[in-house]
Amino acid sequence: MKNQIKDLTDSNILRGWLDSMPRGEYNKHKAALVSVCAENRYKILNWMYGRCKVPNSAKILINAYTLQVSGKEIFKIGKPEELTEGVSGHASGTAI
Repeated sequence: MKNQIKDLTDSNILRGWLDSMPRGEYNKHKAALVSVCAENRYKILNWMYGRCKVPNSAKILINAYTLQVSGKEIFKIGKPEELTEGVSGHASGTAI
């Protein structure tokens, strides 16, 4: 069987960032994510363990928090113009 490289899921990224925090601050940061995202604790746990997807609106809020705490954004979020590139009629650069 060949070794396969798996892409990190949003839940892996979120848990990885929380796990990189000092152990004594783990619960503080988890509670802060609940507050920042204006969600309940169970929703954050669902995101952390991959039971449901992290919405882009929450990724933006989480990125702002992680940037403030650790100096880096953890999620890569495409800009709207990058998402529509190549779609017929959008961002093609040619007039029809």
